[in-house]
Amino acid sequence: MGRSTPLRGRSDQLSLGLAVLRRTVRSGQSGIVLVTGEPGMGKSALLDALTCEAAPLGFVVGRSSVDEIARTTPGAPLLMALRSGPLASAGAGAGTGAGAGTGEIAELDGLAARPLTFMDRIGEILERAAADTPVLIAVDDVQWADQLSRTALSALPGWLAGHPLVWVFTSRDADCPVFRDLTARTTPSTPVTVVPVAALGGDDVLQIARDRLGRPPSEPVRRMLDGVGGSPFLAVQLLEGLLRAAARGEPADRVPDEFIAGVRRSLAGLDPAAADVVRMASVLGRTFAVDEMAELLAPRHDHASVATGVEAALASGLLGTLGHRIGFRHDLVRETVYGALSDGARRRFHRGCAAFLIDGGHSPLEAAPHARLSVTPDDEACVRILRDAAEEAVPALPETAGKLVTEAFRLLRPGSRTWRETGEHCVDVLGRVQRAADAVHLAQTLLRRTSEPEATARIQVLMSRALWLTGSLGDSVERIGRVLALPGISPALRARLEAARALALTGHDATAARAVAPAALQQARAVDDREAMVLALQAVGEVGRNSGHHVDAMTAFRELRQLEGVNHVAGEIIELQLLDRYEESEALIAAALADARDEVEAVRPSLLSAQMWHDFNLSRLDDAESGARALISMSQELGGHVYELDAVVVHASVCALRGEWEQAKRLVADRESRSKADDGIRKPSLRLMRGWFAAAEGRPADAVDILAPVLYTARESRTCWPWWPGWTRLLLAIGTAAGDERFAKEALTLAEEGAARNPGIASYEGIAYQTQGLARADLTLLERAADTLGRSPRPELQAGGAADYGKLLAARGRRAEAAVHFDRAWAIYDRMGARPAQDSLHRAARKAGIRRPEWSAGAGNARPTHGWAALTDAETRVAALISAGHTNRSAAAELGVSPNTVGTHLRSVFAKLDVNSRVQLVNAHRNRTDETFGIR
Repeated sequence: MGRSTPLRGRSDQLSLGLAVLRRTVRSGQSGIVLVTGEPGMGKSALLDALTCEAAPLGFVVGRSSVDEIARTTPGAPLLMALRSGPLASAGAGAGTGAGAGTGEIAELDGLAARPLTFMDRIGEILERAAADTPVLIAVDDVQWADQLSRTALSALPGWLAGHPLVWVFTSRDADCPVFRDLTARTTPSTPVTVVPVAALGGDDVLQIARDRLGRPPSEPVRRMLDGVGGSPFLAVQLLEGLLRAAARGEPADRVPDEFIAGVRRSLAGLDPAAADVVRMASVLGRTFAVDEMAELLAPRHDHASVATGVEAALASGLLGTLGHRIGFRHDLVRETVYGALSDGARRRFHRGCAAFLIDGGHSPLEAAPHARLSVTPDDEACVRILRDAAEEAVPALPETAGKLVTEAFRLLRPGSRTWRETGEHCVDVLGRVQRAADAVHLAQTLLRRTSEPEATARIQVLMSRALWLTGSLGDSVERIGRVLALPGISPALRARLEAARALALTGHDATAARAVAPAALQQARAVDDREAMVLALQAVGEVGRNSGHHVDAMTAFRELRQLEGVNHVAGEIIELQLLDRYEESEALIAAALADARDEVEAVRPSLLSAQMWHDFNLSRLDDAESGARALISMSQELGGHVYELDAVVVHASVCALRGEWEQAKRLVADRESRSKADDGIRKPSLRLMRGWFAAAEGRPADAVDILAPVLYTARESRTCWPWWPGWTRLLLAIGTAAGDERFAKEALTLAEEGAARNPGIASYEGIAYQTQGLARADLTLLERAADTLGRSPRPELQAGGAADYGKLLAARGRRAEAAVHFDRAWAIYDRMGARPAQDSLHRAARKAGIRRPEWSAGAGNARPTHGWAALTDAETRVAALISAGHTNRSAAAELGVSPNTVGTHLRSVFAKLDVNSRVQLVNAHRNRTDETFGIR
């Protein structure tokens, strides 16, 4: 291969990248190459060299770069890579191994607002492309990647682990988000190779000079080369300038510090139309066609002048042809031209770019970077672009949305015509992207300058949502009360205020909330205001859930789902589970997952959370753990943490049930270190977990101290956690062990009230009998508990009822009867893998003189950490499907889970089997099958 001169001295770096490519060809293993270095050091040239070397090795290549100005365009680098050259043409055929057809790639343009779907589709395309041939995805300058691209480039290598896929990224910043995420998540199946590209040594720079000049450089030239700082790009630019000067008979007297002046002189030598072409190109920030440039520069220049100007700019070397389009060959030239623009010219050109994009049907997000660089105070046209861009960015780019809408508001002075309207929109967007404190602060600013009752009411409703997120519910109730006292508020806004007040009361004053929420819902229905009904139904549902009235909660959440669609389905699913209606829960999850394909992206984490709880409650611990891990990963990738806390609790609970206490404690401690201040009030689940850990360590008194704030406020109905089946049994045991009669009595009362509020629900009624029987050592009550819990769909509760009854039977000397219930509980715990419960049962049986040798063989035997025996049932199913040729997506469809969950399983399979690719997994699976059937 003929390498470009800037690669002189880069043989070691090139060899590192080539080693990854060859390893992938040889083993089918994934690989990640991260190239980092200062501008002009040859990163792009190294990337070009690797892509050139990849084709002879059999790779299909997708190549793109990220632009500093147009970086807000969501997902652009990946879309460009899929559309580029060989990778795009790989999709021309159909069938296994085909890449993406043009129609399929075109569909991706409309998925930017649904990041998980966007990544799923790209993952599917790359998975198919990599089925028969290795694939190289190369992206230059990822330090400028937009939020969606950062998320995708960080997540997809892990999702597609084991495929023959190599990812090569360059960045000026070695600590940019993509590099940081990938190095933090490196595994044997997705190894990361870091290739630093530093300044060239003096000998390498001199060799570049010999190559370009055809002779050793003179002493003056050597002195000039000493000033390029080892930059191969600047060295080449200097040498080519010297050659051009010599050809014109001019002295070679320019020094590297004059590089910028040289670019400016080249620009000054162009006629006005050509110079404007170059300047506009530096502002546009991407390649262009002649027709596009003519439109951008009209009416300043006509089409013929622009076409002539483009030719002149190409002849000057400032611009170059890149495929069928035109642009700068190197960012340093563009940056130099851009930096030479006056402030007025820069704003004028950016304004032209924004108008060109909007008029051409491009999204506001594409126009926003230009709008924000062209605005002047009270520029309402640009403010509108930024507001529209923020609204578009909410689902996929919440961080960007918050920045854009805040910037739009700051551009307006309080006296501006749209100041308050923009401010209200800003509060709304900030609340939706979880920047609650900023939303509250801005709402207060608006309220100080607002005297109209209607505007005050609108702002207060928006503010109440933000206060709900911060946990400042008493403040919200008080503020809403003051606004409700104002005259002249319309019935619809008054209904919204009443509903918002009811919702705030659910976490502040449960008694008042229970009285107010139904009235707020009735008022919302009377005025037929959709927003008021949504708030009121949420309030009614929260009241029912927090107070343990789950039929009421389910009815409200069901109506909310029917009103708002799949966005709110998770609330109804959880209530079905709490009512022991797991068949309905499973059916609704399946239907919602199917419907969610055409709904907003935020629904996916909520459904994954509902599925996780479904599996956990049914003691499918492997599946629950996998779902929790996938949900934690998804939360971290998308930057939304609404469901991460529940996922951590489930993951830690699974570990605790298996006896993996240290891992459980690490999970909780890590989440607590990142908790917000209000989590201790509104999210007591972590406190419950810490109390459980303390009790398991033989510190019941400490457990009581930890758990008392949760238990004694449970009947105030500000949280649902203590009412969940199973906790009251544990709380009673802790209080009894600590000798704290008040604590134990409160747990018993809570269990009894839970049953009274959910009549006919086996899980609640059985727990009530169980706690009563334990508190009174009453065999009749424990027998009733065992029978009632035997009808519960929750295996752990079934086993607990049988175990407690068996232990009291054994203590009363009725060993034969006790053994029957011990055997039943043991079988359930064994299927669950609940080793601490098995150990407790084993000790009780031995104490009663009941011998079960088979228990001794199995008790306390932890699952191996490596090999086929280490795989969970879910992982075994995934390994079998992938070994049979399934893709992540087809395996997900077969198993009824998401492709992301399959990827989570697969990474675990690779680690446990010590394989790094699908090819190695297939071989391992074949060898295991051969051994099973005695084939050698």
